[in-house]
Amino acid sequence: MHFELSDLVPGATVLGDWEVLSEAQQGNLSSAWRIRRGDEDQWLVVFPGWLFGDAAQARAFAQHLEEVASARHEALPALQEVRCADDGTVLQRTAAVRGRSLRAFLREGERLSSAEAAALGARALDALAALHEHGLVHGDVKPEHLFWDGDPDGVVLTAAGVTAALWSTQHLGARTQLVGTPFYAPLEQFSGDAPTPSSDVYNLATSLYEAVTGELPWQGSGFVEVFQSKMQPVPAMAAPARQVAMDPSLDAALRAALAPRRQDRPADAVAARAILQQIQAT
Repeated sequence: MHFELSDLVPGATVLGDWEVLSEAQQGNLSSAWRIRRGDEDQWLVVFPGWLFGDAAQARAFAQHLEEVASARHEALPALQEVRCADDGTVLQRTAAVRGRSLRAFLREGERLSSAEAAALGARALDALAALHEHGLVHGDVKPEHLFWDGDPDGVVLTAAGVTAALWSTQHLGARTQLVGTPFYAPLEQFSGDAPTPSSDVYNLATSLYEAVTGELPWQGSGFVEVFQSKMQPVPAMAAPARQVAMDPSLDAALRAALAPRRQDRPADAVAARAILQQIQAT
């Protein structure tokens, strides 16, 4: 299949008969575009060919995206198709994702209440549990990948399995450079460990903490400073964060998920969901 990145402009036609409407998301590894055919809106996620060493890697990545789709959950975009272009570009068409990213919401100075964060977290954990039960991980949970329309029960988690799939298809072995985002990744990933269900829980807890307080739980702006801050048993909250009255039970749940040692935090989304439910019931 022939495809050019230059085709991605509003009004252009891709994949035969889908009209490009607008860009939905731009990331380091991919871009997402809103597309329409008739009265049906969907998303087209594009992974450029330069991400892959050869056509075999691109095909393996596309196959992994299809495997991720087996973890069906309403908080994960439903996969419609995956194609590989002649130049190795991988195209993923999914059901439309509604609303805007949590990052966009926070960038406008908005914050979540403790109740909203708990509900958003529960929904995201249910989606992660669906992945974990299939032996999969998300690998890079962060506010850019949490989309919502103001209703926490309608949150959709995007980019599932992307970083983990790239790790696998490029045959980088059990250890390599940090995959994920340093501010959200746990300590073990700084030394090259692959993402795990536990790291997904850690990523989500960091995102929820930021959504409520407007601050990351880690001090520092550089790689080394953030790494050193993550080594502390309890996150050293920034001054603005200390002024936010987070619900004590939510605070306890997030701190448990942010333990520096992997064995001290919930092992996967099911375990984290059980802790959250127990705390919410008290």
